[in-house]
Amino acid sequence: MTPGVPRRGRRRPLPLALFVCAVLPLGCDSRPHEGAAHNSPSARATSPIELCVSLIGHWAREELAGRAAGDFMQKGLSGAQNEILTAVVAAAREERGRTGAEGAERVVAEETERRCAERHEGGGPTGHPWQ
Repeated sequence: MTPGVPRRGRRRPLPLALFVCAVLPLGCDSRPHEGAAHNSPSARATSPIELCVSLIGHWAREELAGRAAGDFMQKGLSGAQNEILTAVVAAAREERGRTGAEGAERVVAEETERRCAERHEGGGPTGHPWQ
């Protein structure tokens, strides 16, 4: 015992433990609360084609606007996706020279969709996923 420090009484953990055991189950009701949605839809997975179209479309628009920087790996693209991007951007630049920005946007949308669908024809890309 340390001199000058008052002695504390013996702690009694049992009442606290009984209280926790009595109250804890009240907050653990697994039933939905009133007003909760019972049949909320689950999130839908993005298909490989949708993901390809989204990535290629984004980077094609960035390239056409002069805002793209970095190589294909920094953009999160595979080698095959980069080939699609290069072809789409070339076709869009050519169309932009003939018909303007609207034509270029149309080419980006159409060519990206077509080329991504071809790449994933039969359920997925062939070979290694990063090809």
